[in-house]
Amino acid sequence: MNHPLLTDATQEKVLGRALAAMRADGEVLAGPWTGEIGFELLYWIPFLAWLAAQGPAGRRMAVVSRGGAAHWYRHLSHRYVDILDLVTPDEFRERTAGKKKQYDRKNEFDRELLDAARVRLGLGDVSEVHPSTMFRLFAPLWRKRATIDLVEAFSSFAPLAPPPTGERPAGLPADYVVAKFYFSKAFPDTAANRAFVAATLARVSRHVPVALLSTSVRLDEHSDYDAKAGSGVFLIDSHTVPQRNLEMQSTLIAGARGFIGTYGGFSYLAPFYDVPSLSFYSRNGFEAHHLELANRVFDRLLPGGFFALDRRAETAAKNAIGQFAARAAKPGLTVAM
Repeated sequence: MNHPLLTDATQEKVLGRALAAMRADGEVLAGPWTGEIGFELLYWIPFLAWLAAQGPAGRRMAVVSRGGAAHWYRHLSHRYVDILDLVTPDEFRERTAGKKKQYDRKNEFDRELLDAARVRLGLGDVSEVHPSTMFRLFAPLWRKRATIDLVEAFSSFAPLAPPPTGERPAGLPADYVVAKFYFSKAFPDTAANRAFVAATLARVSRHVPVALLSTSVRLDEHSDYDAKAGSGVFLIDSHTVPQRNLEMQSTLIAGARGFIGTYGGFSYLAPFYDVPSLSFYSRNGFEAHHLELANRVFDRLLPGGFFALDRRAETAAKNAIGQFAARAAKPGLTVAM
């Protein structure tokens, strides 16, 4: 394949294999996705959407992911297997510990999951598109040898279809915002960050009810901000059913007037549902090209609806939170930053 943005033989090899699968007559199994939400939303799913359009097999794709993400793939396939229906959350966490980027398509756990998914779907011989295809294709970007033009050339970005409408948690009003604060490399667990989150929740909840997402089941190294329900803050644990936790959180986000929280995967999810997102980091411990790509994508999908800010810029952070809270409190207004 001769494309000006492909600079090495590995890229051409993995992309050529994936394109051959899409242009054949058989079934295609995509996955298993075991990595981070941000990479899934901003890279993997848009890559699969682009790939599916390259040949007839794209209409026969089945997907393997985890935690209730089926509706994220509805524009690609209605055939989905959830990894947490195949293994327990504890086994999943143990066998995916460490690096989350899936560069090895022969990984033992991934092979076991694909075999089990194929049996569950009743499939025979299938072609596979493993996440390593995407990781190896876009590796030059993460190694600072390419620009985000590489990702855009092989991705199709589009809003996500709303998830199934579920019953709101008891007591949560119709108009609310979703908050999800967790600690990560970009937002470490420090006293200053905890104080910032507490003050932010208190300020926003004075204007509009806040559905604060928390977790009782951990599948990765991130830990949620531990808070208690209070005046205007509704604490919601969506992980009581691990196989549906992303579905439940997505349903809440899709129905919200806005999202506020830690910069990362969930801050990307909101604008894919046409929901404005305000998020914060406090350490330059992430690759700037992720944020650059997010800004470019969401400026097209939801102009003015995605804003990530260093919470250490105190004046700017306070102003952004104030605008977010005021606009979220007025039904009918767009919460744009």
